[in-house]
Amino acid sequence: MASSKEIVTYSSFPKLNNPINTNLNFKTDPWAPQVSHNTIPYPAIDGYDSAAEEEEESGTDGWDPLPASGRRPEVNLRNVLLGLIAIVTGKTKTGSSSPKSDNSGISFLGSNSNGDSYLLPSVYLPSAPPLLGEIMNSVGAHKTVLEAEPPEWLPDSSTNFCMQCSAPFAPLTRGRHHCRFCGGVFCRVCTKGRCLLPRKFRVRDPQRVCDGCYDRLDPVQGLLLNQVSNASQTAKHDVLDWTCMRGWLNLPIGMKMEDEIYKATNSIRSFTQVARFNPEKSIPHAVLNGASGLAILTVAKAGAILTYKLGTGLVVARRSDGTWSAPSAILSLGLGWGAQIGGELMDFIIVLHGSEALKTFTSRMHFSLGAGLSAAAGPVGRVLEADLRAGERGSGVCYTYSCSKGAFVGVSLEGNFVVTRLDANLRFYGDPYLTTTDILLGIVERPKAAGPLYSALDDLYSKIDCF
Repeated sequence: MASSKEIVTYSSFPKLNNPINTNLNFKTDPWAPQVSHNTIPYPAIDGYDSAAEEEEESGTDGWDPLPASGRRPEVNLRNVLLGLIAIVTGKTKTGSSSPKSDNSGISFLGSNSNGDSYLLPSVYLPSAPPLLGEIMNSVGAHKTVLEAEPPEWLPDSSTNFCMQCSAPFAPLTRGRHHCRFCGGVFCRVCTKGRCLLPRKFRVRDPQRVCDGCYDRLDPVQGLLLNQVSNASQTAKHDVLDWTCMRGWLNLPIGMKMEDEIYKATNSIRSFTQVARFNPEKSIPHAVLNGASGLAILTVAKAGAILTYKLGTGLVVARRSDGTWSAPSAILSLGLGWGAQIGGELMDFIIVLHGSEALKTFTSRMHFSLGAGLSAAAGPVGRVLEADLRAGERGSGVCYTYSCSKGAFVGVSLEGNFVVTRLDANLRFYGDPYLTTTDILLGIVERPKAAGPLYSALDDLYSKIDCF
């Protein structure tokens, strides 16, 4: 309780110490409502509504609504203003020296030996901690998560039940999974989340974590995306290194987005050299300048009469200001039928003509149908195709140009399925909620790991502009 110097008194509060005389005589009225034995009767007062009194009495917590004098204080503008001034200034003294009852039932009032009323300190103290304290606590919790070190995994034999839902493990229906952040053993249902882990874990792909650790890691995912994700790293492979095999030969299958970036960069540089030394065999300037995006793939094709195609690559969209979007990984499966025989390895550049063609690559899967002429002899060959692509997001016309290697000749009708590789995008960007539309339509910033690809694209367009 505050000292006497800090006590604030108020004259507007009624005196609560005098008991009410309950031995009052009432005239019997046959039409009057019967009063229960548990109800305390009050004398009739002019201007006082007994029904309102009963409503107030039923809603109080042990506080008598009438003052000791038997009359309510008059409610007028003057008394209301005086009460407000007393509460705001805290300097008004009570006009009566009669002692107050300590057990008044008013939780926000107290009284001293002098009969003065004052507000308890709990009334004017803030009920919530300061905002700065919340921010500091949040920063401290995030710092603990960011500085966490890899745990020692519990052995599989340490428990036969999930450490979260307590469900028993079963060989086929409910297997064991370790949380990569805490090392505990959980079932598949309780470890659905995937999160990037702090720097000390030395992993860049999103990892399986339990639900509890997911809630701890989710607030710092934005920071980890810019620090430890694969997209935020500098490209390690030099596309100009011709001492290794993949410097002059792209493999048809790339397991990671980094491989697709390397392959696409290598393919674009090959087309740049063709445009420089053989302009008549290059992609026409008007076609490239009108492109809404490019899809770059490496595909292996083999067969006779009926041929099979398989390959992977990526697609990038061209923005209105001439810059390029972030890449999205794709997989191509196809069949060809016609007068053809042999096998070849092809580096495709598919020019997406118009926004409708670009939208087809934002679908999870789309189908293309077209006709092509292919001829390859040794390390140099050409494939020209025009196809129509249709998916759940739309349809459009694309033009396909390629450099091929192998021994192949023929004319065929081609059909392909192109699938967006969501798993490769997830491992590269680290965001499980990222969609292909977000990547290609400019919401995602250009990743640092795709720097060589953007340099090759700028070089391709600059060389074409020179002709």
